[in-house]
Amino acid sequence: MILNQQSSWHNNCLESETFPGAPNMERSLCLEEALRRTQEELTWYRNLYEYIPSIYLTLDPEGIILSANQFGAASLGYTPSVLRQMPVFELFARSHRSKLHDALATLLQPSTTNTKTDWEFPLNCPQSQILWVKVVARIVSGVSEPEILMVCEDITARKSAELNLLHSQQAAQAQVQEIESQNRLKDEFLSLISQELRTPATNMKMAIQMLAIALNQDQNFLAQMSKPLEQRSKATRYLQILDNECEREINLINNFLDLQRLETGAKPLVLEKFEVKIWLDKVMRLFKTRCRHCLQDLQVIIAEDLPQLACDSFSLERILIELLTNACKYSPANGQITLTVTHKFGNIEFQVANTGVEIPATELSRIFNKFYRIPSNDPSKQGGTGLGLTLVQKLTNYLGGAITAESGNNCTCFTVKLPVV
Repeated sequence: MILNQQSSWHNNCLESETFPGAPNMERSLCLEEALRRTQEELTWYRNLYEYIPSIYLTLDPEGIILSANQFGAASLGYTPSVLRQMPVFELFARSHRSKLHDALATLLQPSTTNTKTDWEFPLNCPQSQILWVKVVARIVSGVSEPEILMVCEDITARKSAELNLLHSQQAAQAQVQEIESQNRLKDEFLSLISQELRTPATNMKMAIQMLAIALNQDQNFLAQMSKPLEQRSKATRYLQILDNECEREINLINNFLDLQRLETGAKPLVLEKFEVKIWLDKVMRLFKTRCRHCLQDLQVIIAEDLPQLACDSFSLERILIELLTNACKYSPANGQITLTVTHKFGNIEFQVANTGVEIPATELSRIFNKFYRIPSNDPSKQGGTGLGLTLVQKLTNYLGGAITAESGNNCTCFTVKLPVV
């Protein structure tokens, strides 16, 4: 509006000069009014410059402050007169002064004249609440030499949020590292303890076997073992308890060691090609030797068109024996256990199904968790450490396969799928 009014007064003055007959006084009044309005406009722009909510600094090529607006100086904790002739670098943190000096020097190079750029720097103004600013600088033409117009925008809130986020991330990372360190210590402890326990457990197993040989010579131990439990001698029953519990401890130690190796990637993968049917006959003989007292009806169904399988046979053996042992342990006497082996869609599938028992749907998703045991009302079925199925799942994944469990209609079935190649 001021500019429009001023323009109309200038036009009037020009019109007065156009007509020689216009009084000189009228032309003088027009010029005075135009000058007054120009002064008002300059004052308005000066006030806008002084109190606009930004920090404006004018610098010489050496970085000396030539002028500062009133609002900007107050925001920094100074007055404009104090800031004049002060090196602008003193307003910034000492660690960033050389960066600002290099930035201004680059800005003053002929190839970057009149180029606007921006940086972010921390301030060093004790009387100011502003900690970080975004600096926008541009070369402007001075009276005798180029000058730098520097505008500083307060970004303290954003920087504080970024720093808080960074500190939170660093704290979280430190916590993760601490957890990983604790896990490593735990794994090392379990590995050490398992190794230390393995030797005496193996020695006990050997001593029990030697004792069984001695008892067999003196008391016909093998004949005693074939009798019903209540008809056996006390020595036979006690020795059987020792043998079972020692075997249980050895299995526990081996499970701990294998889990630790699998989780740390220290277990080597030994691949070999073999005929599944021939290999499975050996596995079933081994299982029947270990589970002599299995009271269920065990049936094995093997498809005729099975290709050779490239796999770690020892790991696969542990998977199947663990699943069959669980089936014997949790199935009622005279129940049915079926091992089915088929070839489907490029995979060889091993299915172990047992009748007479169901896993509740609420528990089915948790059975592979470490140390988890399915609740049961039968105290005799509460044994075990809850590591068997965890080890089975990890071994299956280790072999590049997958395992699933289904339960319903008085039957439970575990399916292990392994790729042929």
